[in-house]
Amino acid sequence: MWQFFLSKISILKSGLFHVILLLLLGTELCGFRCNQNTVHLQCHACGGMMPSRTNNNVPQHCLGCDRAFCGAYWHAQRLSRSDFHVVCSHETFKPISERTISRIPFLAHETNRHEQDITERCIRQMGRTLQDVISDWIVKFNNREIDRTRMPLNHAEMVTASTHVCNQCYDKLVSFLLYWFRVTMPKYLLPPDAANREDCWYGYACRTQHHNEDHARKRNHVCRPTRGSNI
Repeated sequence: MWQFFLSKISILKSGLFHVILLLLLGTELCGFRCNQNTVHLQCHACGGMMPSRTNNNVPQHCLGCDRAFCGAYWHAQRLSRSDFHVVCSHETFKPISERTISRIPFLAHETNRHEQDITERCIRQMGRTLQDVISDWIVKFNNREIDRTRMPLNHAEMVTASTHVCNQCYDKLVSFLLYWFRVTMPKYLLPPDAANREDCWYGYACRTQHHNEDHARKRNHVCRPTRGSNI
């Protein structure tokens, strides 16, 4: 008997209990009901399950990484988290245009904290917020004013401001936009200590910046490489 209960707990933890419950009860949500042939997707964020709806206009995969996320789907079905099923917050997977940001992502400027600090100071001395800057650059991005060659998302040419992306891909997009914000900024708008630095030959692709603090600080790495394989 105890083995039976352990197996039930295991199913509940995996998120499969939700699917089984819908199948057994024949629950209908917004005109859709699962059956024994329904394919289900496992959410990358919460591990819960959702039916794969190819004929549904609510995205179930992040265009930036192709992983499945349930936040938008269950939000559209007006289903919330309970003891019986795992559901992601709507905040985990939503359109780029509906997102806000208040901190520079860890990934920005190839994780170079000195460059991140300079970007933060630039924004502050301009009297703006990070959200202001990103909103402006999303408009430029949406208008295709930015070269997307180095954009670290899948299907880069298909991404627009209305595209649903996960939190991780949004951070990657913000980091990409902050590179363009900095690389197009006139030197006189940089803080004096940053404006006087020479560009690193290897630019953003420099590997030394990751293990040599002195080099990471003394050379500008938010620039295009002039040497190496990334020219």
